[in-house]
Amino acid sequence: MKKLIVQHKRLLTLLLFLAASLISIYLTELNGHIWSFLTMSNDGRFHIMRIEGLAQAMRQGNLTPIVNMSFLGGLGYISNVFYSNLWLYPAAVLRLMGLTITQAFVSFYVLLNFVTFLTSFGAFYKASQRYDKSLLFSFVYTLSTYRIFDMVRRFDVGELSTFVFLPIVVLGVYEIFYNNHHQWIYLTIGMVGVIYSHALSPVLIGIFIVLVMIFRIKTLVKEPQRILALFYAGVSSLMLSLAYFMPMLEQMRHTQFKLTNAPLINVSQTEMSWPDLLNWSVHNDLYKQNIGLIMLVTAITIPLIIWKIKNVAIRDFAIIGELLLVMTTNIFPWKFFDKTPLNMIQFPWRFYMIVSILFAIVIAADPLGIFSGNWKKVLMILFALGLVMNSERILVQQYPREDDAYTQFNHLDVDSIGSGQEYLPKNASLTALIKAPHAPQVLSGQAKISNFSQVGSKVTFHFQAAQNAKVSVPIICYYGYSAKDSTGQVSKLRMDKNNNGLGQIIVNGKGVVRIDYEKTPVQRISKVISLASLFLGLMYFARKKFKK
Repeated sequence: MKKLIVQHKRLLTLLLFLAASLISIYLTELNGHIWSFLTMSNDGRFHIMRIEGLAQAMRQGNLTPIVNMSFLGGLGYISNVFYSNLWLYPAAVLRLMGLTITQAFVSFYVLLNFVTFLTSFGAFYKASQRYDKSLLFSFVYTLSTYRIFDMVRRFDVGELSTFVFLPIVVLGVYEIFYNNHHQWIYLTIGMVGVIYSHALSPVLIGIFIVLVMIFRIKTLVKEPQRILALFYAGVSSLMLSLAYFMPMLEQMRHTQFKLTNAPLINVSQTEMSWPDLLNWSVHNDLYKQNIGLIMLVTAITIPLIIWKIKNVAIRDFAIIGELLLVMTTNIFPWKFFDKTPLNMIQFPWRFYMIVSILFAIVIAADPLGIFSGNWKKVLMILFALGLVMNSERILVQQYPREDDAYTQFNHLDVDSIGSGQEYLPKNASLTALIKAPHAPQVLSGQAKISNFSQVGSKVTFHFQAAQNAKVSVPIICYYGYSAKDSTGQVSKLRMDKNNNGLGQIIVNGKGVVRIDYEKTPVQRISKVISLASLFLGLMYFARKKFKK
């Protein structure tokens, strides 16, 4: 039996990961129920609409949509520029294959779980060459309470995608600062994956890297080539991510968004108190943000054993994890950062993501040999899985009204653009946009409008007997929309800042207005640069490997 297990170890590991991927989110039941807050403005509805909008655009032949036209009944929402669609394509494809939006979403969750198991196992194995420890790390990390909280409570697909690449990021940091700095490519791969997952996570990772640099300052002075390796990783990450950053910066240059002009909250308003952190973590409460029981025990244990940890990287990661945990609380003076760029992280407890992986590394590395026997590692894995399942059971028991049928979750709320409404123009009113008639409206002058139609971002209508008629068009006029293919006397399309950011044109006489979103030169060029950088990078490393 033992020989059989050894022979098929990899296959059995994959099957184990698949089983755990299903079991760990069993509250998204196969019998047609999903635990979710449908009446709250959480991220679930928003990400559902992101997937639906991508699927609709692909169905219409637009494989890389800039504006998500499923939002606001066709007015559109430029979430795609700020939230990359790259990792949503599997869910959108499942939707196109005929699955309901809930089935596609739950299947996507299983895929996210499975891939996170794979990347965490692979990254730890690359650093340790220990199969047993890598298996332990993959379970402790993938089933960490904050990650499951993100999955079943917040429905934060962006952060969940970040969890997939975070182990590769940390592997890259380890290689650059503690091991073979020539392996800086891991940091590049991880950071690019994170950047295309979630806009805020790179900021958190940047702070983590700065702390590592401080801890390794003596080594960096003696070995400046490590700084050069970090530079290589940074530049290559930037080049590969220009397709994301440049269109976003371009939009922010041309439009004032609520994102930067009217932040929903200040970072000091969401800092954690120690009593809440301890209480929620002890109970492994999936309704509230916390690090969970396993990570809490680790946090308490680290100060007692830190002097016994001989591995420099593990010791540094343990201390940095403690520091970041403190930064999530009201001990850290967040009020001084309310008016700084750091305010964009919104919630200091987002650092739980990095705390979780650093503490999981400490647990799996097992510097004191607590899990020296394989049976102890198995018990820890079973405990982590059982803890998640029990916490989810309690969650459903405490909030039975949120155990909804798939049919309820399938209902698309096109107005769920997120509680912050970040990507609306500065002075736009969501309430007014919801109530706005979805048809061209003559605001002043005279004109007869007919034959209005809209397919995706393409808007068409006829006009006649127009006398200097100012017409409001039922799209939010983000930069890139154009009416240049219109016939007759049609002015340039512009955003009406006094009318919730809707499009506005002036027409005279008779003709046809044709409006569509055209990818800007910046969008096209940045994509070409990123794709070219990817191609050149692959060629370089393939040639380097071939020479060996």
